[in-house]
Amino acid sequence: MTAKLIRLKRLVDLVHVLNVSQLPLIHHYQLNGSHIYFVPVTLGGEPSVIYYYEASQPLQGVYILFNNFTGEILISNTWASDSKFSIIPIIEVENQSFFSEKELISEIAKRKHTGRKDKIDQVVAREAVINV
Repeated sequence: MTAKLIRLKRLVDLVHVLNVSQLPLIHHYQLNGSHIYFVPVTLGGEPSVIYYYEASQPLQGVYILFNNFTGEILISNTWASDSKFSIIPIIEVENQSFFSEKELISEIAKRKHTGRKDKIDQVVAREAVINV
C-alpha cells in the first residue's frame, strides 16, 4: 500500500493534525535542499496518509510549543514546563520509507517550476526562537 501525500500550506495545520494524532511527533527530513516536516497517519498498521509541510529553511529549534489558549506557535531549543503549551518534539530523520522520495521531489520541482513557491505564512513568520 502506497501512502497518500497531503501537502499543507502552514505549519500550524501540521500542529492541528498532531492534536488528533496518537503520537505527537513531527518528523524532519531534508530532501534536495527542502526541509520536509511530516506526520504519518496509520490506518490498519501501514502509513495511509502523510501530512507534510515544506520549508526552504529549517526550523530553528527542537520543539514546537503550541499555546493551547492563543493558538500561537513558538519554536524552542528547550522544554517548556508551562501547562498552557503543548510540547511537540521535532525528530530528525536520517532515512525513511514512509513516502517515495522520487514522487515528492517531482511534486516540489513541479510547484517551483510553475512559480508557486509559497511564502512563509504569517503564523510561521511570527515564530520566534525562545528559551522558556
